[in-house]
Amino acid sequence: MPGKPLLLSAACLLLIHCKKESTPNSIIVQDTIKQKSIGSVTEKNQDNTPIETVKTFLIWYRDNENNLSRFNTIKGGPQSENEPPANYSIDFEQVDKEISFLKNSNLLSEKFLATYRQNYMDGDEDFKKNPINDGPPQGFDYNYFFKTQDDYQSDLNQIEALNFTIKKVNSQLSHVDFHLKNCDMSYQYTLVKNNGDQWLIDSIENIDK
Repeated sequence: MPGKPLLLSAACLLLIHCKKESTPNSIIVQDTIKQKSIGSVTEKNQDNTPIETVKTFLIWYRDNENNLSRFNTIKGGPQSENEPPANYSIDFEQVDKEISFLKNSNLLSEKFLATYRQNYMDGDEDFKKNPINDGPPQGFDYNYFFKTQDDYQSDLNQIEALNFTIKKVNSQLSHVDFHLKNCDMSYQYTLVKNNGDQWLIDSIENIDK
């Protein structure tokens, strides 16, 4: 029966052809899986700790803003009905208490706190050179942390809705950017690592300028 060897040969050739064509496809599938795996590992290894520090500070500030306002750091201005207005001045005893309260948040660097105190020292010098006793105290007529007089509190009540962008400079320095829509302000928080590997806020900038 001469037909059988021919049929067997044809079947063998067909199997070899199918095997050759199927091999590249399986390699492509494996490569695709490998690429997806690498991508997920990269995202997983992204250090978002600086963002969490910023979010924690915003929550802390929101919950403690009233406590901070109790520190009467600026003296002077209009007095009682029978007393003339007093020139503005800085009460550094109150300033140091306020800074101690801020430090207890464990979210701000020593450099940040020193700069915060320097702002009061500069204000005190200005009050001495240019005495005033009425109207908003020059240099203290806006919120130091949010660089505005406008409504930032509404955004602080919706912190989870904010979008944060992290820009890593090196293993010890990162920037976190975000925008508050109600006061229409954009910020860059610079964070540094302390000796205990904790990220701390080192400076706050308005980046709309």
